[in-house]
Amino acid sequence: MKKSVSFRTFITGISTSIILLLSVVLIKVSIDHSREVTTSLSRDIIDSHAEVLKAKIELLETPLTTILDTLAFTDFVNTKLEINNPEWLGTLAKILANSPHLSTLYFGHKNGNSFVVRPIYDRSDSIKLNAPDNTAIMVDFNQFNGLQKRIFFNKEMQVISAFPYDNQNYDPRVRPWFIETQNGGEINVTEPYYFYFFKHFGITFSRRTLDNSSVIAADFTLDSLNEALRDLTYSANSQTFLFTEKEGLLASNQTIKVDDPTKKVTLKDLEISQFVPALKSVDLKGESHSIKWQGQPWQLIITPMVIGKNETLYLVDLISLNDLLANSNEFRTELIMLSIVIVTLSLLIVFAATSRVVRPLTFLVESLDNIQHFVFKHRPYHSSGIAEIDKVNENMLIMEKVLRDFIHNLKSVARSTEPKEVSRSLVSQVQEILNSDTCLLFINSRQSRTEFSLTAGIGNKQNIELQALFDINPAAFKQTIYELTKEEAELIAEKHHTCFLMSLMNRNNQNTGALLICFEYKITADIRSRLGFIQEFIGFNELVLEHLEAMEEQTNLFHAFVMMTASAVDVKSAYTGEHCKRVPELTKMLVEKVVLDSEHFVNFHMDNKQWEELWLAAWLHDCGKVSTPDFIMDKSTKLETVYDRIHEIRMRYEVLKRDADIDYLQALLAGQDEQHAKSHCEQLKQTLEEEFAFIAECNLGTEFMEEDKLNRLEKIAKRHWLRTLPDNIGISHQEQVRKTAQTLPISEPVLADKTEHLYNWDDKKRLPTNGRRDFKIKQPEYQYNRGELYNLGVKAGTLTMEDRYNINEHIVQTYLMLDQLPYPEHLKNVPLIAGSHHERIDGKGYPLQLAGEEIPLQGRILAIADVFEALTASDRPYKIAKPISLALTIMANMVKDRHLDRELFDLFIQTDVYNKYANQYLTEQQADTIDIDKIRSIYL
Repeated sequence: MKKSVSFRTFITGISTSIILLLSVVLIKVSIDHSREVTTSLSRDIIDSHAEVLKAKIELLETPLTTILDTLAFTDFVNTKLEINNPEWLGTLAKILANSPHLSTLYFGHKNGNSFVVRPIYDRSDSIKLNAPDNTAIMVDFNQFNGLQKRIFFNKEMQVISAFPYDNQNYDPRVRPWFIETQNGGEINVTEPYYFYFFKHFGITFSRRTLDNSSVIAADFTLDSLNEALRDLTYSANSQTFLFTEKEGLLASNQTIKVDDPTKKVTLKDLEISQFVPALKSVDLKGESHSIKWQGQPWQLIITPMVIGKNETLYLVDLISLNDLLANSNEFRTELIMLSIVIVTLSLLIVFAATSRVVRPLTFLVESLDNIQHFVFKHRPYHSSGIAEIDKVNENMLIMEKVLRDFIHNLKSVARSTEPKEVSRSLVSQVQEILNSDTCLLFINSRQSRTEFSLTAGIGNKQNIELQALFDINPAAFKQTIYELTKEEAELIAEKHHTCFLMSLMNRNNQNTGALLICFEYKITADIRSRLGFIQEFIGFNELVLEHLEAMEEQTNLFHAFVMMTASAVDVKSAYTGEHCKRVPELTKMLVEKVVLDSEHFVNFHMDNKQWEELWLAAWLHDCGKVSTPDFIMDKSTKLETVYDRIHEIRMRYEVLKRDADIDYLQALLAGQDEQHAKSHCEQLKQTLEEEFAFIAECNLGTEFMEEDKLNRLEKIAKRHWLRTLPDNIGISHQEQVRKTAQTLPISEPVLADKTEHLYNWDDKKRLPTNGRRDFKIKQPEYQYNRGELYNLGVKAGTLTMEDRYNINEHIVQTYLMLDQLPYPEHLKNVPLIAGSHHERIDGKGYPLQLAGEEIPLQGRILAIADVFEALTASDRPYKIAKPISLALTIMANMVKDRHLDRELFDLFIQTDVYNKYANQYLTEQQADTIDIDKIRSIYL
């Protein structure tokens, strides 16, 4: 398939191409013209600089020539120069003061005599000339082969210092300024040369006197010309040079580095000489051309300058094209930016123009893609103003919305676990699809299919009497879609124009409910056309609701069975009271506070499924007690089993007392002393009564059995009685198996620990060694030990080691029972939560010896509820209910000993959970004064 582009891309691409082409042409023409203008302008600027430089040179030259001409036309040079008559020096001092660029005045005669005048401008000049302080002028008098003298004058032309000096045979006649000066009064300018005295280059202006016998000369420094060239530099990178006709360098804006500073610098000494032609060959109009130098483009401009009558100087400028065209480049950048702005604005205009067509087309394409990929999102549609396109998109939106609602409903139903959730989702989807004013779902129950109740609704829920419609027209509830008459609509729903009834049917074609849809205004044909889809939509939900209804019934049945099982444990033994019923309530109260806690349990949360899991675990936490024998659970005395065996011992002592009476009577028949025999009989019977009373007291288990009491029991156990009847008849087969062979009559101790009292473990009650749980509770050797002496010898309470194990073993049975159930995922922790409420924080609990965080938080909560309920329960026949303060104190010590969770117990008392529970389940007598700080101090 040929690749295609979008409409917007096509239109935008063509428009952009045209605009870019025009912009490129415009930028090219503008830049070329700008560069031409810039180059021409640079030539004009250089010419202007040349004129300025020429004017400056003439400005410097004119005073010099004037001074020389003035001195030449006066008799000044012919005056006899007297050292002690220096009035003439005043005139020279003023001339030099007004001409700072004059460094020296020379007067040379053709006979070789001369004098030199040098001004002292500043401290640096004084240092160079070794002049005394306050010196204004220095004069050297030189007579050829005669007197040479140096004199220093102050501003008042008074001699400061004078002394002979060696002028090293100075002869002015051999100096260039003397030799080159022609007769006739013309000013002569020398080539630049090195001023040894001042150690820099300069030129000398000179002329002949009227009689041609002497030459007057003035040294001129080139510093002013260098400064002038720096001021006239085109740019920071430009290089400017001023040459004489003989190509000697007069000045430059650059610092020229040479090996010999005294050597005159010419054009040939410079690197640029390779680009500069012979200066005398340059036309007076000047030259300009481009060169490549030092890796950069340059513009070379040579400008001749005619100075005076016949003197020509050459100004050579090297201008960096990067500097020259800087403005042009900026102009180019501005043009490019302007073009970008124009292109951007054009794109925006094109985009806005095409949006009216492209946006709805794109919207339509996205809708089709969404439908194709089952991705449905609510997107608002904005009219394009084009009727055909808007109509297509509106129809597509309706289709997409219907599919979106249907898929959304499928997902909602799939995630729903309760009929109410599905009902709310169904009503919401139908109301959105039809845009109805009121949408109500009514359901009935299996017990009565003719009574309807509202389960979910949107809109006006008040004064809706669906039952009234069923009473007058039950046939309407058998139709798929039924439109209510005006009278029927007014009967069940006021202020509604149109109402529809859609019945819900199960797979047995039984009515399970009805959906009532009402509109306050007249509906359109489009709404009516959607009713068929709604009917199909409801058909799917009917099956789901039926399935969830069955699931809910099964869940309710399971919950009821759990509560029945727990209630059976409570009913099984009066000693547990309503323990299994109250612990879930107290657990719920504490968990609600834990969920709200923002200090220790910030990350603990409970959803509905977790609440169900905890609720079941709390109800089933003692379910293993169904396997604990009642005579163990309810053992109130030491000898109690299914009955209290104290009665057997009482009967033995009754027999012994009868035996004492018989012995007394037999003694009388034998002729013994009656008084002695009677005394012996009464004394024996008194002893027997005391022994039995002691045994009966021990049987209660209310006092701790000290060592002396145990010794007395051992002594009593040595007393025998005579049994003449067999004890292996009239009993069950199991009991007969346990009996040993015997010969009657037989003498037996009144307190016996017989072999038949030891019960080996039933195989079903042995701890599993390879089961799901690693039980660490220690199992005693025998399941029961009913030895009479052994039981009476229990030091505290009524339970033997075997009895205690059988009671604690209920938690093992809880695990074994609960682990057999096939739990759904959200209930998988029920066995662990229910079975961990006897674990201890220090790991010494049972049956798994879990420690700290190994115990689930719900299990630790359950442990607190279990202990508090057991301590405060008032329906236990074996104990008196403890006051709340005592119960909390006991639990605080359990926290201290690391039996219970400290943070949970602290939250239990700090949030007043115990008090809320007490108000509902405890007696008024148990509500005493509670010092929370004192209780907390026990474990904090």
